[in-house]
Amino acid sequence: MSILNYLIICLSLSLVLNTKAQEPEILLTQEMALVVKDSLENTGWIYREAFPYFYKAAKTNKAPKSCAFSPDGSVISVTLLGNVIPITQLNHKGVGAQLYDIDSLKKFKTLYPPCEEVSKNWGYAEGEWHQKTGEFWMTRMSTGDFFVWHPENDSMEQYKTEGVWTKILRFNPSETMMAMSHWSSNTVTVFDIESRKYLRKMSTGKTPRGIAWANDSIFFVALFGVGDIQVYNANTGKGIYTIKGLGGAARDVEYDRIDSMLYYSNMGLGKVFKYDWNKKEYVGNIKVDSKTNTIRLSPDHKYLYVSCRGPNNKKGYTLPSPRDGDLFVIDIKKWKTIAKWRGGNQPTGLDISPCGRFLAQTDFQEARLTVWLVAL
Repeated sequence: MSILNYLIICLSLSLVLNTKAQEPEILLTQEMALVVKDSLENTGWIYREAFPYFYKAAKTNKAPKSCAFSPDGSVISVTLLGNVIPITQLNHKGVGAQLYDIDSLKKFKTLYPPCEEVSKNWGYAEGEWHQKTGEFWMTRMSTGDFFVWHPENDSMEQYKTEGVWTKILRFNPSETMMAMSHWSSNTVTVFDIESRKYLRKMSTGKTPRGIAWANDSIFFVALFGVGDIQVYNANTGKGIYTIKGLGGAARDVEYDRIDSMLYYSNMGLGKVFKYDWNKKEYVGNIKVDSKTNTIRLSPDHKYLYVSCRGPNNKKGYTLPSPRDGDLFVIDIKKWKTIAKWRGGNQPTGLDISPCGRFLAQTDFQEARLTVWLVAL
């Protein structure tokens, strides 16, 4: 097969979606983009002159927060925060999440979690797909609830998170336990996946945020209030270590179990940090854009994708930023930025598809979901 035919096959959207098991080889280059420009534009992709060269976009409800790919990469979920304008104007129907088809990027499903108090039916902060069962889990900050949606029969379960102002939820590697961080109660709670049983609660430092698992029992949690990373044993509920931060506000955290490297974003400092968990020492940090937000490791463990909200509005951080925020690609081996581009107003949610070819991100202030074609 010629190189030309190989590129056409690899970048044909319909074929890409049917070859999810293949790992991406390289980031998309301009030469490759020009080869397939016409064919991809015919399938709905929009071309631009700089990396990443192709994207699709769709409107969401107001204040989209997190986004996540389904286990097979065919669906993108978007959770809606909904606390930036009065409840009478937003989420009055209790919109928890919206689901989009990756091929057409058309919304095909809206999830309406139950809520006894209409005034509290907002604050759907984060969502996560269970890789083995295909269930979609999401949190609601305003009531301290989490929900489990079953796509096969369109049913939903509801449980208490046992914390106040629930943020992140993350499954351990074997997907037998789930940890949730609670911003206001300064706690993390752990649940058994199969039974949904609440197992234990751990007190943390100020305002816990992002969570990443080192293995099936040890997890890291980022402390927004002090910039540290605390480490816990989920089986015993005991804290086992604290990675001292360098000030600022630790926001999101990712762990590379192959190289035992921890990565975390610091919203206050506008940086991403790399930490060697085995040696218990910092490797370095990279300056990115203001208000560094979500980070995601690529499936091939080559790149770290970063979303940054950009500078706050002087009248308040819940208002539109004075300029749009940037997205970054960091080569984690060379430890340098290899690509960056401007997103929309306050890029927040971020996820990379299981095949590593699609990067999804939400623009909080513009009610938009964008999918970028980033790799072959």
